[in-house]
Amino acid sequence: MFKLGIIGSDNTHADAFAKMLNIPNPKTGEFPFPDFKVTHIFGLEKKRTEEVAINGKIDTIVEKPEDMMGKVDAVMVVFRHGDLHLKYALPFIEAGIPTWIDKPFTVKMEDARTIFEAAKKHNTLVTGGSSLKYIYDVLMIKSAVENGNRIGKVRTAVINYSASLDSEYAGLFFYGPHLAEMTLKAFGYDVKSVSARENNGCVTAIVQYDRYQIVMNFYPYCMESYAILYGEKGVMIREIDISGSYELEFEKFAEMMRTKKLVETFDDLYAPVELLNAIMKSLETHEEVELKGL
Repeated sequence: MFKLGIIGSDNTHADAFAKMLNIPNPKTGEFPFPDFKVTHIFGLEKKRTEEVAINGKIDTIVEKPEDMMGKVDAVMVVFRHGDLHLKYALPFIEAGIPTWIDKPFTVKMEDARTIFEAAKKHNTLVTGGSSLKYIYDVLMIKSAVENGNRIGKVRTAVINYSASLDSEYAGLFFYGPHLAEMTLKAFGYDVKSVSARENNGCVTAIVQYDRYQIVMNFYPYCMESYAILYGEKGVMIREIDISGSYELEFEKFAEMMRTKKLVETFDDLYAPVELLNAIMKSLETHEEVELKGL
């Protein structure tokens, strides 16, 4: 049995993972991951932390994250604000404890690099980011991009997801990572540059690759997500259903724990952080911004 500690209780993701791992499915009576259990939790707000612990049947609330040391096999850092992730993840990474970091992996690119350097130095397993890069529809879009299917070779595409510049959790970095990671997973991590503009709270970013350009629409008022692919032979329109994303994401984390091997490269984990920073820089400067990678 792998014992997990959740760090950060403000996010609904803390509830979702605790319930998924600690409470059996009401229809089947079975646990989707019977070899994992959330045993400890730390949060900055006492009342909220107690609520998550009760609803998710977490046995132990700790006063300090380090109180989990030696009592858990891995941690999940799930604060809403990505600027908190480095501070709370780093001590566990330096202790060699496998660490999963929620979206946004980090807000600052230097924070992400610090995490990767520590993980390499201490030989620690690290993964995380948006769960939406694993969902079925994104993988189907990726397959169409790579294989062409009936629309032939893709020449350009449009994809959207809800995100707001006004979020108190670092603006576009709160929900924006979902769109960034879906785009990268489907169309490739080898982005050359990006240019972005804002109008009435909506952000449009044009992502340049050698082989095509992709239009990303961060639209704060729309809860539906679609991708439109324009190919040499036709057009593909696909609605993106995000249901089941928590289980799909945790399956990757479980794979990492069971095999003791990374399931995402550090380059791929870094890419959405850099892409969102480039978008924000382009919004500020009104210029095209090149991406250099890790």
